[in-house]
Amino acid sequence: MGWIKFVLAATCAVSCATAALAADSTRPRVQRDVEGYAIATCLTYQAEPYLRGQGDGWASAIVQGGKGDINVLARLAARVKQELPKVPMAVIPSESGVGHDTTLPILYCHELIDRPAVRAAIRQAIAALAPAYRR
Repeated sequence: MGWIKFVLAATCAVSCATAALAADSTRPRVQRDVEGYAIATCLTYQAEPYLRGQGDGWASAIVQGGKGDINVLARLAARVKQELPKVPMAVIPSESGVGHDTTLPILYCHELIDRPAVRAAIRQAIAALAPAYRR
């Protein structure tokens, strides 16, 4: 019986991973890179050293593997930095009482890319970098 559960779980994992890859392939690489760079930039401004390091590493990986003018990403990063103080941190209220709320910086950075000013900067960056990604 354990073997059957293992096979079913493995089949589900492969199917789920395949579906995720198929869904991911519908977003052009330039869009993934630009949106990722915006999120990574946001992470570099978080209080936790681990998140800052992860953001820096992610941004570096995008720059190293990306194409086009790096100044386009620098302008995007500047827009992200401008928007950070305007957006309240995502928080989960504590069930144990006031003052024990949990901040969610990863969700915060993920949602930041849908702010109108950041989304506009993302669209501009994608338009500027798209020709380089087609080569």
